[in-house]
Amino acid sequence: MDNQQYYDKKFESTLTINGSTHNAALEVIETYLDNKPSGSKRKKVSTVERHQAFWHSEFWQTIPFSVFKSESFVLALTRYFSQSVVSNFTLLEQIACQSPLSIKDAVRYSELALKPNLNKWQEVKQLAKRKPNEFGEFTAIIKLLHKEHEILTIELERAQSKLSHLNTIDCLIYISLFAVEKQLIQHVDAVNNLVDDRQISEFWSAFKDILAWNLQNTNIENLSITERCILESIKEHLSPFLFPVAKEKVDNKTYQDLSDLIAKQIAINSFISQSAHAFCFDDSIAFAITSGRAVIEEADKQLRLDWTRDSLKLKLFDGYWLNRGINEAIASGIAEQQIGSLENHDANQMAVINTLSNQLRLIEVYGLNDYLTADSGLRVNLYEALLSLNMMTAFFNKAFIEPYQKHVLIERNCLTAISRLAFEGLMQGENRFPITWSSKKDKINKFKSWTVNQNFPGGNSRAAEAIIDFWSFDLKATAKKLQSKESSMMLMPELYERPIFTLGNQLIQFPWMIALQNNSTAAINNLRRIGARRSETRAETAAIEARLAETLKARGFNVLLNFQPAKTHKGDPGEIDIICALDDQVIVLEVKSTFLRSTKRDAWFHKTRTLRKAGKQVSRKVNAVKQTLLCDNTFRSTLGLHSDNCAPKVTGWIIDTSIENDHQRFSGYLKVSLEEVLIALRDDSYLLSDIANINPEATLYPDGFSIHSFLNIIEYEQVWKTC
Repeated sequence: MDNQQYYDKKFESTLTINGSTHNAALEVIETYLDNKPSGSKRKKVSTVERHQAFWHSEFWQTIPFSVFKSESFVLALTRYFSQSVVSNFTLLEQIACQSPLSIKDAVRYSELALKPNLNKWQEVKQLAKRKPNEFGEFTAIIKLLHKEHEILTIELERAQSKLSHLNTIDCLIYISLFAVEKQLIQHVDAVNNLVDDRQISEFWSAFKDILAWNLQNTNIENLSITERCILESIKEHLSPFLFPVAKEKVDNKTYQDLSDLIAKQIAINSFISQSAHAFCFDDSIAFAITSGRAVIEEADKQLRLDWTRDSLKLKLFDGYWLNRGINEAIASGIAEQQIGSLENHDANQMAVINTLSNQLRLIEVYGLNDYLTADSGLRVNLYEALLSLNMMTAFFNKAFIEPYQKHVLIERNCLTAISRLAFEGLMQGENRFPITWSSKKDKINKFKSWTVNQNFPGGNSRAAEAIIDFWSFDLKATAKKLQSKESSMMLMPELYERPIFTLGNQLIQFPWMIALQNNSTAAINNLRRIGARRSETRAETAAIEARLAETLKARGFNVLLNFQPAKTHKGDPGEIDIICALDDQVIVLEVKSTFLRSTKRDAWFHKTRTLRKAGKQVSRKVNAVKQTLLCDNTFRSTLGLHSDNCAPKVTGWIIDTSIENDHQRFSGYLKVSLEEVLIALRDDSYLLSDIANINPEATLYPDGFSIHSFLNIIEYEQVWKTC
């Protein structure tokens, strides 16, 4: 079929079946959103060809205007504004007359607020000229955002130009000095270990962006450094600040230039996240013009509360898994054992508990097994990999954070405090600088003690190397990618996700970062965000489904895994992840596994892509299950359903490892986090409480477990009632 006619033919055939132009149009729009037609193996349909065929189809002339207000159409229109090749301004004018809000939403979602040079912005301005009452204020807001972004970009580029000479190791040194000088570490409460998360994340995001800029503009050959290179840089750029002597010149200018660059990077990052992306993706607020300035007004209080609620749930999950880790330590007898020296026992024990907690979460929620593969191809023991990071955190808290805080209280000066700490380290033969380094060989020898087991009582060098590779961020390889034609496809790790930076054969770490970071998030995103394309990911997803199935069976459910319903004239429903039944009720589960998000932009993309697609999948699969129940007695028998019940109730859920958009509905079907479902099945929601308030006698099922009570607990969020 000619691509140009594809959507018109689809519209005509769909209209013949259901007789509704509205529904037929929505079906065609869904086809476009599903990136169809895709073409054949011999000739693929390009994205541009798809845009051209869709936006110049003839069916636009016959559809009802109600289509323009649909969510599907707004998402399709978002794609229109996100590309610069295809244009249909006549259609755009028609949409603007019937549903100006759809235009505004699509423009917001397409991020034109950050793309003043995209030709689609010219079309929006042209619309505003013709319909100033509808689009005048809207375009004025975008112009203000453009202007502010331009100013911040110019200031950032000016700050970058002053440091074009800075090599990567020097850049890392000055970042480490800045982190201490700006009192990042003092945001930790010495008693409760509380962190000002927002300010810390702002600094760390800026550090990552500056490092990326440096790597993109550095000479690749300069990244093959030796320990001597590092020592020379330390002597020139760090030692004069920590151990000032008359003969050594302190490079205050470079340090101030880098401090200014960090400030400019934080400013533009904050603008993008809190203003531009808030305008683009936060539907809980609205922007308006007041006295020539853009101001934010609340548009949907419930959406704002939902976002706050989901963030709170994520923190409660952290506490839940920590409590599970404590219970595991007690059950295994580890809680009664001395770990390491008596002096370090408490810190080491907490590291082991955190490791057990992280391991349980990765296995039960993310489908990991005892071993995984690092980028180097080496097999890594999951427990040992997690233990190594938690032990590093424990070590840097004990050896760096705690003494630093004591020195700050006495000295009342950050640089003097870090100077004392560094000097004490030198006297003990240890590195207590705000940046540490070692050869890979030395690091392997240190990590060996964390790989001790029955088979390797002295530790395993090969296992230690694999662990190091698992947590390593290869700066030279990253620089090559950033400087290549594929740079736009480059996924830059957050610094905490892979906190061992490699330059040549040297390994570099920020002790203040490893001491403060969330290791559970680091592990999950290392695997699920940075390592999303690992060969093991598919098997891990299958393991998630299999383990959830076993948990359901333990509650008495009859379970079918990966059932493939028969194809019908309406198409292929697709493989169903899990079907479970109990007492003549059936639940169809669609399982999704991704990473932990922190921004409204990432949450919006997850909602409009993964979850929206999942809702469509569940709809098809629920209908397929209903049909199969009517005609397949073997299927009914497998699910333990009585033959005299012709139409058992069928419920569909989207089960997601992510917390975003929790308890929202997609195509009418509930999205709920996998962790919530597991807690409901295990009946241990009391572990969401602080350990001092845990009541093991508390239960979600005072009258005993039943399918009805389980459905109600999930549907009405009763897992969270006591939190």
